[in-house]
Amino acid sequence: MKNFKRKLFSILLVFTCLVSAMFMNGSTEVVKANLSDNLYPIMGSSSVTINQMINYYEKHAKYPADYQRSDAPTIYHFCKIYMEECDAEGVKTEVAFAQAMNETGFLRYGGDVHRDQYNFAGIGATGGGNPGNRFSSVREGVRAQVQHLKAYASTQRIRNPKVDPRYDYVYSKDKPKAPYVQWLGIQENPYHQGWAAASRYGYTLVDRYIAEMLGISTFSTWYNGLNYAAVYEPGYYKIHNPDASRAFGGNSDSLIRHFINNGMSEGRQANASFDVKAYMNRYVDLRNAFGDDLKSYYMHYINSGKKENRNALDCPTRQGGGVTKYAGKDYSAVYNYEYYIQNNPDVKNAFKDDDIAVLKHFINNGMKEGRKASPNFDLVSYKNANADLRVAFQNDKQKYYLHYISYGRREGRKTTGVTTLLNPVTKYEGKDYSAVYNYDYYISHNPDVAKAFPNDDVSVLKHFINYGMSEGRQASESFDLASYKNAYRDLRNAFGNDKKKYYMHYINNGKSEGRKATGVTSLQDGVTTLDGVDYSLIYNYDYYVSQNPDVAKAFPNDDEAVLRHFVNNGMKEGRASSESFNLSVYKENNEDLRAAFGDDDAQYYMHYLRFGHNENRKCV
Repeated sequence: MKNFKRKLFSILLVFTCLVSAMFMNGSTEVVKANLSDNLYPIMGSSSVTINQMINYYEKHAKYPADYQRSDAPTIYHFCKIYMEECDAEGVKTEVAFAQAMNETGFLRYGGDVHRDQYNFAGIGATGGGNPGNRFSSVREGVRAQVQHLKAYASTQRIRNPKVDPRYDYVYSKDKPKAPYVQWLGIQENPYHQGWAAASRYGYTLVDRYIAEMLGISTFSTWYNGLNYAAVYEPGYYKIHNPDASRAFGGNSDSLIRHFINNGMSEGRQANASFDVKAYMNRYVDLRNAFGDDLKSYYMHYINSGKKENRNALDCPTRQGGGVTKYAGKDYSAVYNYEYYIQNNPDVKNAFKDDDIAVLKHFINNGMKEGRKASPNFDLVSYKNANADLRVAFQNDKQKYYLHYISYGRREGRKTTGVTTLLNPVTKYEGKDYSAVYNYDYYISHNPDVAKAFPNDDVSVLKHFINYGMSEGRQASESFDLASYKNAYRDLRNAFGNDKKKYYMHYINNGKSEGRKATGVTSLQDGVTTLDGVDYSLIYNYDYYVSQNPDVAKAFPNDDEAVLRHFVNNGMKEGRASSESFNLSVYKENNEDLRAAFGDDDAQYYMHYLRFGHNENRKCV
């Protein structure tokens, strides 16, 4: 009876795989036929997975390289954002994603809208060269599209903060204008209020895009944007791993996730062409790279080994000698197996002749402990000789070894015989502070710092970066914060009282622009812009403080605080703020404004700023 059950289970597995294969071959046409006969709702639970979206997209296009610097650096992140935003609003993900692919040509764009606008559905693009709306990020652009779809499809209000600039034009609390994808086309919409004027716009989304997307097989060799087909086939994995099949075989993601998270680390075979043990045994270069990390062998074969025509079968015994590489990194510049065990007898006693274990000890412990592992590299000498590395790594010993491996050896840096510290640093984490900082000047003018960090150039520089700039401490003869702030209105506009930003601006821009950084004792050209609004039509710093001595007394030499007083209090109090704007005159000569604003003085200032000046209304 038990044998019969086992045979029956195997037959059912094979049958399931055959049915799955048949579905994969004709699935798009089947889905298309089903969808064409029914209106497809925009709202509801999503019918696709992130993996299906990724597979669908990569079937048609390559993810744009310029998005790697965005909040969606990969197609996985892009699809995940769509899934999250649609789930938040109850919009079907396949609808929004299909529309984006249609509108953008699978992110190739090419029309009035450009890729850097993050506008995935042509929102606001009305033709004739009008590029439409621009959004600050991928997520904001996706959110705007999803909110716009919901405005058409539902009477429910959006849940996330509104970013769709046209939401209120479309939304109706009484009846949705286009609850179905097919109704997004104006010509097919019974209310003639759809998204786009193109003939059969919504039907195209369903028949060409959604149908194909839903037709992508749910059993896939893809996971999180990576194709595992070189080492994994779902049907083979089910048949040869019945425990995994019983537990996870009903869902593609669950099955492949088991293989990735467990099967590879356990050395399970998942297709007929890759045996991880044979692959590990045959290639010493891979053992150098990966040691006993079985999962890395699978990943190497996926990424490189198959293309290199490496043999992953029929090698029962291990080939090769001792290793100097681990996890793809060559440590021979700082490590020699024989030297290490000779100079570290405790390591030799612990691991005997296990060269992989000895190398792992050096990597995981020896470098952190500063152990000498080669006659050609002395940690103390390397640290003393290289100020830039002291800035970058401080007391993290391991990083000095790794730097020499990756860069220092090629750069010819000295690694032995340096017994004293050389060249106090002015750089930290890749940034050069020499325009505003000198080590000797800083410790001579800040004795508390010199006392706290004696002979420690890195810690002194870190103090300046983390505290000194924020406290306004002078660290160089050539840069005085007070002078730099007094001299430049644009910087006061931008930075206010954030002292550190003035130092950083001078480093990044001011010095190269030839800006003056010493000898300016009084404030020049008071600011007129606050929180992105320019008040210069109704406000002048010098005039305001001269006409309002209480303000001048309250905020001496602080033009931002004075402007903030005007914005928050002065307008409400009707204070004189500019020779070119008189509140009383503006009131007296504009009856319509008196009717609209009454005694709300601030409204008159703001009206002139926004409209009155352009309308040539009398104000003086």
